[in-house]
Amino acid sequence: MHFSDNFEDIPPEYRNNLKTITEPHEIGRGAVIPFEKTATGLILVDAVLNHQVRAKMVFDTGANLVVITEELFEKLNQDLSSRDEVMKLHTNCGEIEGRSLVIDKVELGEARKENVRSVITPNNYAISGFDGLLGLSFLGDFKVTVDYQNSRMILSK
Repeated sequence: MHFSDNFEDIPPEYRNNLKTITEPHEIGRGAVIPFEKTATGLILVDAVLNHQVRAKMVFDTGANLVVITEELFEKLNQDLSSRDEVMKLHTNCGEIEGRSLVIDKVELGEARKENVRSVITPNNYAISGFDGLLGLSFLGDFKVTVDYQNSRMILSK
């Protein structure tokens, strides 16, 4: 299956088998989440952690876990307790170490998940302009439809 938003990009021999989709099927059956696009094309979403801490997160399906900065962790007022395990992270900026954490609750609009596996990155890690990455430990519980042109996504169970 191939997708295009420009009819002229479709080779003429395939135009007879074309199916036009104007809206995602799940519109109205999931949480509609607006997002911002950075100059480099990243998708930024506004999340709420532990019911009260607002965070600007990069929507990142390439990240296995939710990744947060030490600065954001301090705002969470959450104890690491016995879960404080050092992990090696393989990132596009190289290998770094982080500390594991289970965030009590992550909310993205009406989409919510409790006990989200996460990792805290050191302050010197190359996260700039946002508070972390929203990875698959949260996103993996949802069907995600991204409408990049209209700067929104739909998360449904």
